[in-house]
Amino acid sequence: MPVAKLVASAKSQFPTANLLGDQARNGGTIPHLPGADNAETLAVQDNTPESIVPEARLVRLYYENFHAAHPILVPAPLFERWEYPRYLQQVVKFIGSHYSVILDNDTLQESTWLMLNGTAERTPHMSQALLLYSIIMRARNETSQAESSLTQAVDIALELGMHREEFVITAAPGRDHEAESLRRTWWSLFIWEIYGGTLREKMHLRCSDAYSDVQLPCEESTYSSLETIPPPQSLAAFRSRVYTEDENTSYFSSFAYCIEAARILARVVILNGLPETHHDHLQAVANTIVSWSHHLPPEKIEIVDMYGTIDEMLFQAHCTIQYAAMLLHLPRSNIRPRFPDSMFSICPVTPFRLSPSLTRHVHDVKTMEASKNFSNLLAVRSDARGYSPTIVFIATLCGLVQLAATEIHGPVCADHHQNRIVLVLGCLKLLRAKWSLAQTAHAHLRSAAAQVVTSSSEYSPFERKPTQPQGDPRASASLDETAMYLPMDDDSINDQFSSRLLSEFIDPTCGVSFL
Repeated sequence: MPVAKLVASAKSQFPTANLLGDQARNGGTIPHLPGADNAETLAVQDNTPESIVPEARLVRLYYENFHAAHPILVPAPLFERWEYPRYLQQVVKFIGSHYSVILDNDTLQESTWLMLNGTAERTPHMSQALLLYSIIMRARNETSQAESSLTQAVDIALELGMHREEFVITAAPGRDHEAESLRRTWWSLFIWEIYGGTLREKMHLRCSDAYSDVQLPCEESTYSSLETIPPPQSLAAFRSRVYTEDENTSYFSSFAYCIEAARILARVVILNGLPETHHDHLQAVANTIVSWSHHLPPEKIEIVDMYGTIDEMLFQAHCTIQYAAMLLHLPRSNIRPRFPDSMFSICPVTPFRLSPSLTRHVHDVKTMEASKNFSNLLAVRSDARGYSPTIVFIATLCGLVQLAATEIHGPVCADHHQNRIVLVLGCLKLLRAKWSLAQTAHAHLRSAAAQVVTSSSEYSPFERKPTQPQGDPRASASLDETAMYLPMDDDSINDQFSSRLLSEFIDPTCGVSFL
């Protein structure tokens, strides 16, 4: 069920380089060496006078804008001490350059690509570098490089055995943060492979197919503050939490809920790829989506803490669940979003009779409910810092669903849906400055909306919209007759005035009962 072919236009690739690669070190284990000096500066050559950007600044931009949504590497205070290989440091700087106000996005592209392709290492570091590179190339809308890099990252991870907890313990004995970084790398590969599967007609989830006993990552606050990492929890323990009497589930991190949300998304994508779907299979996935939120502990309901800090992994988890809900219900609904002609249809005809609990009308409502919930999540943030590129896929689908709703529901609640479209467009507008993916998505959604949404209101907010055709004598007579029976005291006049103002300034809500 590809959703973002509308934002997929592969760019030309650099020619393959014949460079000598670094020698593989330490049998695949991660070195823990002191004293990497990042005080050097990076000379940037372009058509303008030479710009000098400190390497440490690019690393800082990476951690300030990208790391929280992709917490794969060690926390920022440990980055220098770990002395990551040059190719991994290069990827970090390349990602950081996308958030620089000085550098162009393409400044480090070729040098990063050449360094990765000219390195023969097959180590956890290379898997991390390729994964991060795949994520940023997806944001740049360079699909072929993003997919090939992710494939190579998974190849290396499976070859080394990164899907086994035994590898984690062996590769980082006694180094808790290093071991935690390895766990996060594996689970991030797991999540990103699933997200990539939503963009293709056919997929093969190798990370999901492999037997894995890698323990779950710890809480982000514990990891980033360099506190002692508690004993990790297993995925089996997380799944069985709903059957235990112990309601204290605080030891399960936001990352764990994000992993579970990704597993649900995988179930949806696989189900949608089947030629026919049994009622029970469909209902089971629908139940799982709803029950995910039912079993959230109180501390995982709020995605923002008292200081205004957003829990990025929990935010992604909630977004993923709404994405899964839209992908599950949209193909089985009556809603037909305005996708480009070149895109594979996301709305196949359902050839069998639907169950009473999931009729097409219910699928309509569920699709719009998920779209609404996702747009509510977007409204929490006032800027675009910290977003993962996955937000573009979900936001685009959300906007197209809301746009379709304006046509289905008519003018009664058009403002309600249009306000959500404007919110999605605003989010994509902020992201398009740095991400080509968002630029393409914004252009398509804006173009589609321009064909549906009328221009701004013909009337001033201070003018009452006529309910009868102008010049109709019956309308005037009706109003005069009604006025004879209306009380004329001040309170009534104020009530009428307030009601008129409310009707002008307060948008009507959507009439769907679920919402």
